[in-house]
This record gives sequence, C-alpha cells and structure tokens, in this order.
Amino acid sequence: MTKTSNNFNFVLALLLFLSCTNIFSVALADTNVKISSPSSTLDPDVAELLWNYTTNDGIRDVSITADGGLIAASTYSDDGLIYLFTDEASESKIPLWTYNATTSVYGVDITPEGNHIAAVSDAQNVLYFNDSVTSPKMPEWEFTSTSDFPNDVAISANGNYIVAATDDGNVYFFNSTYGNPKTEMWSFSTGDSVWSVSISADGNYIAVASADNHLYVFDKTSSTPLWNFTESSDVHTVEISDDGNYLVAGTQNSKVLLFNISSNVPIWTYNADDSVYSVAINSNGNYIAAGGLDNKVYFFERSNSTPLWNYTTGAQIGDTDHPHCIDISADGKYLAVGSNDNRTYVFERSSGTPLWNYTTEGILYAVAMSANGAYITVGGDDHHIYLLFQDLSTPSPAAISFGYWFILFALPTFVGLIVFRRKRIKNI
Repeated sequence: MTKTSNNFNFVLALLLFLSCTNIFSVALADTNVKISSPSSTLDPDVAELLWNYTTNDGIRDVSITADGGLIAASTYSDDGLIYLFTDEASESKIPLWTYNATTSVYGVDITPEGNHIAAVSDAQNVLYFNDSVTSPKMPEWEFTSTSDFPNDVAISANGNYIVAATDDGNVYFFNSTYGNPKTEMWSFSTGDSVWSVSISADGNYIAVASADNHLYVFDKTSSTPLWNFTESSDVHTVEISDDGNYLVAGTQNSKVLLFNISSNVPIWTYNADDSVYSVAINSNGNYIAAGGLDNKVYFFERSNSTPLWNYTTGAQIGDTDHPHCIDISADGKYLAVGSNDNRTYVFERSSGTPLWNYTTEGILYAVAMSANGAYITVGGDDHHIYLLFQDLSTPSPAAISFGYWFILFALPTFVGLIVFRRKRIKNI
C-alpha cells in the first residue's frame, strides 16, 4: 500500500472519529440540561419539592441562608412559632428547633451563613438567636419595646446589627452584643406604620419604608437620617443591595423608585399599573424586581427605567402586611415570586416566561431564594412551609466545539472507508 493511500486512510479515519466525538459530546451536553423549556407544572427534570412542613397557623415570613442549607420561618396566631430547618429532603420533615413566642411573629431574618436569626413578635419583642440546637430553645437576648406591634426585622450579614420597626412608626437599631436588659443603639419615630425595613450586608446603611409618605435612609451611627424622600402616598416596601450602594422602594401610588444610597434624588422612577407591595434588588444593584396590586412582576436593569419584561400572574403579589413576596439571586439571574393565586413563579432574567411554577393550597405570604437561586422557600395561609429546589446545571460544552456540521461528514466518510478497504483487498 502506498504512502498516499495510508495518508488518505488516516484522514478518513480521523474525520469519522471527529464526527462520532462531536455527536457524542452534543448528546452528552443535552443530558445535562436541567433548566429547560418553560413548564407550567413542577416537572422533576426542572425543579422538585424537597419537603413541606405543616405549621400551627399561616406563615408570616421566611428566610434562607446563602447556600440554602438553613431555613427560618415564623407564623401568626396566639401560639406563634419561630422555626429553623435544614434543607435535607424528608417525607416527614421536622425542624432543628422551634421557639414559642406565645403570639404572632411578624418577621424573621437569617444571616447568609445561618449563624444568627432575628425575629419580631406581637409581644413588642425583638429576639436574637444562634443556630445551636437546644431544647428548649431560648434567644440569646430579647428586647421589649414600649411601642406598638413590630412589623419587620432585618439583620446584617455578620449578625452584628439588627433593625426592627413597628406599627406605630418606631424604628430600633441594635448591635448584637448581649445586654441585660437589652437596649437599642438608637431609635427613630416616623409617626406612622412601617411595614418594611432593610439593611446592607455590612450593617452600615438602613432603609425604612413608612406610611407617613417617606423613605428614610440612616447610617448605623446615628438616628438622624442621612436623607429622606417625600412621596405623595405611603411607601410600602424597600430593599438595599448587599453592597449598600443602591436601594429600591415601592409605593401606594404605583411607583418603583431606584436610588443611589448617597442621594435622595431617584436614579429613575417607573409607574406600575397599581400599588407596589414587594421589591427586590440583587447584590450589586444591577437588577431590580417589583410587584403588587396589578398582579404583575416587573424586571429591570439598573441602567433603564423601562422593564426588561413584565409578567402577569393570576392575582396580586403581596400586600402592605406581606412585603416579602419577591426575591432575587445574588447575581440577578433568577427571580422568585409568590402570588395570591397560590403559585410560586421562578424566572430567569432573560425571559418574562416562567421557567416553572408551583401551586400550593393557599395565598403566598413570603418567598426567599438562596444566593445562587437553587433553593426557594415559600409560605402562606395554607399553614405550610415549602422548600423547592431547581438544578442549575448548564449544558456541558461539546468535547470539540465544531457544532453539528461534522455529522454531515459521518456518512460519506464511512462509505469512503468501505470503498477504500475494498480496493485495498482487491489489490492484494
């Protein structure tokens, strides 16, 4: 056999090998796609329910750690409880611990690492816990105010700072250092109900949404606001980006407002179709979401007041009593929304069509998403806490990224090899 024949045989064999490799690698990549086409039901190839837990009453608030490993929740009623769970799947889920507050627990927040939990109850109490499993579970400290019922609470990422706000408009700021009796670092009165507070990850900035038609921003060192913004109606909800540079607020008169933390002049304003009850902003403030009475969820980039998209759910999203019905992943890639149509919707930022949704047995009152978007916990008036999981695996790159066009060479290459082999045998 000639040298030319050997070379030709080698080239044909190489083409066939590359063709087969490409076909195999594409097929392999396709098997790794978990978040695929939009699904209107909970498809196990898209997402799954890890567990649900039946509580004694409706769920008022939920919170989740950055990795989704711990979940905190609280309930209404004269026997209100605070719960701490792991993410471990179980048909008969039980909490790591519970604490009986003997009254409704309106707010709960957990640090990203899960080391500390803050909560507020209708006993005018602010409570601070660690994650240790003890029985009976007791707070590290407890603060009892002379104000009305607390409505919301937020804790800094390291657990060092806590802000809480009440129905009569008082805002309390604490450090985590134990004190007996516990006292606040400072307090401030807005003069009307505060339903939503937020704190930056480092605890340096605090934002307060008040029914006195004002949005307030504080530095942790002082009860004198850095600035306030006056609106013509109630400010329902607020959230600060983790880096502390941006904040978003929603109002009764249908506005979504984006601010730089350094100024009370909005970067932009968007007019929704009705009152805005829930907002979310990702870690660096690049992506913003909002929802409310018009049944719509709106998704924005920081650079533009025109939404990238909006989606209409079957009912309103949140209300003044439930400002935590939207959450966003740290990078802004995924969004979770709880609606009064009993559904949790999960979106990818590139599309206004849900990746999937999950139907519960009641209105959703609170939603929280892990930092990477993989875990979503929700709760509402059906007396259940749910933990959902979506596999964020992405397609594996083809072993050789020549696309599918090599398939076109597979058949003629194979035929060429057969012809060449027959000629070789004939010539022997």
